[in-house]
Amino acid sequence: MKRYLIVKPSSLGDILHAMPAVSALAKTAPDVAVDWVVKPAFAELPPYLPCVKRVILFQDKQFRSPLRFLPAVSRMRAELRRERYDAVIDLQGLIRSAFIGRLSGCPVRAGSASPREHFAVHFYTRLLKGREKPGHAVDINNTMMKDFLGLEDPDFSLDLPVNEHAAARARELVSGAFGGTLPPRFVVVAPGARWATKKWPAEFFLAVISSLARRDPGLKFLLAGTRDEAEDAAVILAKSEGLPVASVCGRTTVGELLETIRLSSLMICNDSGPMHIAAALGVPVAAMFGPTDPALTGPYCEKKSVFVPEIACNRCFLRYCKDSRCHDSIDPEAVAGASFNLLSKRS
Repeated sequence: MKRYLIVKPSSLGDILHAMPAVSALAKTAPDVAVDWVVKPAFAELPPYLPCVKRVILFQDKQFRSPLRFLPAVSRMRAELRRERYDAVIDLQGLIRSAFIGRLSGCPVRAGSASPREHFAVHFYTRLLKGREKPGHAVDINNTMMKDFLGLEDPDFSLDLPVNEHAAARARELVSGAFGGTLPPRFVVVAPGARWATKKWPAEFFLAVISSLARRDPGLKFLLAGTRDEAEDAAVILAKSEGLPVASVCGRTTVGELLETIRLSSLMICNDSGPMHIAAALGVPVAAMFGPTDPALTGPYCEKKSVFVPEIACNRCFLRYCKDSRCHDSIDPEAVAGASFNLLSKRS
């Protein structure tokens, strides 16, 4: 058996972006086993890949605490050295992720030759191509894995089997949100995002929902996202009187959120973690981008409509901005029309 350690602790999107590369690694032999270092909030995600046998939790808050750092390092070292790895592959490219790989004691530690934090290269014993020029995060991870494997054409296809427990809970939540009946067709609307500049306002999403509901009267709308995004959903829900809108935002685990999105017909969202879930599952996506670049972190799927404001300051990568031009420059009617087209192609 070949056993590998993957270091990719966060975020939700980053982990999903790494999954095609890890899937390709698993397909190189029938007995490949993978352990994955991940933050507790995302621990449900790696086991969606059948090759992942063990999830090792990275308690990042403890690593940042002067009083808890050494005990945390000792526990992590002991956990990592329970197995003898053939190689460690750091797909995060930070000093701390490279340090985690070093704690494993594995003599083969692979990472980017051009990591996000340059000092990380001093922890690697093997340098991989992939970050030399800008590109989509999925393509960068795939290129690194291709270099690691030394294969011309690895199989990067991704299949995420249903988690039956999470799926049952998702059906229960969605049915409960719509009065006890699971709607045959519903759109997941994810209004949250980690940056303030990534969040289109509640009124924008209400306008999109209202327009799309007029175009397709039988359609339902479900607000969803993590606990951090529940406040954004609550604002929309409070103003959605007369519209077929319900919410499970903040009520799902990551796995239940994934299975909820799998049940849906379409995702409408900002640049956010739920967007990457939909893309990984092949659910059509209509996404808004302003301060970030869809060429780097956009939905990695075929069925999508990506909206970028035609203003000079887009792709600024600012987390805060006093100007609302970014959000004002995308027409809700255009988003509703594109969403309707995506739904029509899927029907």
